[in-house]
Amino acid sequence: MLHYSCDLCQRPIDPHVGLRHVVKISVFPAVEGEPDERCDGDDVGACDDHLENMHDLLERMEEQDLAAFLDDGTRSLRFDLCEGCRQRFLRNPLGAKPNKSFSFSQN
Repeated sequence: MLHYSCDLCQRPIDPHVGLRHVVKISVFPAVEGEPDERCDGDDVGACDDHLENMHDLLERMEEQDLAAFLDDGTRSLRFDLCEGCRQRFLRNPLGAKPNKSFSFSQN
């Protein structure tokens, strides 16, 4: 039988008594520009750009170790949370500390 515990507070989660909440986070590099365009016979320029990009990619692969080349920083994370931690997570998903701003009088 599987036993679950909250990844934040470490308390056991009994699925018969309460809900277990799953948080999935994907971190990946953002690619700027247009989505991939298909190369058709009318647009030869787009095909040339793809071929040039592939050539650059192959040159970089030769210069680098393959494992380092393939590591683009993409990560998938998964966490189990109890109800209380789920509520705290939804209020502040990044765990940012609130900025306390002070307003001083002009005395």
